[in-house]
Amino acid sequence: MYQLGQWAEDKSRPLLVAFGNGEMKEEIMANVRNLRQPIEKFTTIGISHDLPPKEREDIKHMVEEAKQEHVSRNADNSAENYKFVVVGRGPRRKVIKIKKTQWLK
Repeated sequence: MYQLGQWAEDKSRPLLVAFGNGEMKEEIMANVRNLRQPIEKFTTIGISHDLPPKEREDIKHMVEEAKQEHVSRNADNSAENYKFVVVGRGPRRKVIKIKKTQWLK
């Protein structure tokens, strides 16, 4: 476990956590949704994968392409009404879209 970034009295610093066991990471990432509890101290916690810059860039391009395709196919629905999320790993990644009303709950 490592703390990232410069120390500042008024800011929280992110933690980089590495697991010796890939199964442990997958189990934690599968249960991230359980942190979304109404308990105040857990509302500001966020957990995400640490990806290499190339992979982050690939995901960004996939989302942009999906948004452009959505807008070109559906003139009446704008992309702002949807959240575009990349799921899967490696060559099996794909972009799914979720209606805004579903992911706000």
